[in-house]
Amino acid sequence: MEPAAPDFLEDDSPHLDFRACVYSYAGRSAQAVRELKYGRSTALADFMAGKVAERAAVIGAPGDLVVPVPMHGSRVCFRGFNQAILLMSAIRDLEISPRALRRVKATRPQAGLTLKQRNHNLQGAFKADPTVAGRTVLLIDDVVTSGHTARECARSLREAGAISVGILAFAGNLD
Repeated sequence: MEPAAPDFLEDDSPHLDFRACVYSYAGRSAQAVRELKYGRSTALADFMAGKVAERAAVIGAPGDLVVPVPMHGSRVCFRGFNQAILLMSAIRDLEISPRALRRVKATRPQAGLTLKQRNHNLQGAFKADPTVAGRTVLLIDDVVTSGHTARECARSLREAGAISVGILAFAGNLD
């Protein structure tokens, strides 16, 4: 798998401070994401979580609260797990809060949508818990491509009082 280049990118949105990833979303890393998410190959999760934890340590884990990008309950029931929760399992020494952010609206999967459709698809989809007020939040997800999901999560977290939000994904397209 190829390391991501660049692996850390400041984001130009008013809500999301940065995007970071372990690998570029191509080749074997993209295959690993698809196998975990759609093939339900949860045996990959330990390796992937270890790499996410390593990258969090390298970038200084700029957050005091680690939060998974949430899935709607109906999708969790269908898939059987939230891959973002699995991927944050190896992060140590930081507070982990799987319930600080909820997906309150079922949406279509972002894959296959145009940029305009992705933005509209996620409006109002997330709700943050007020306990994030005054915290710096590190979101965790399997993949970040356009950044729409991360930005919408960050918007909700900032509205609830988070002072800083960034995302770290196993794979991504950051250019």
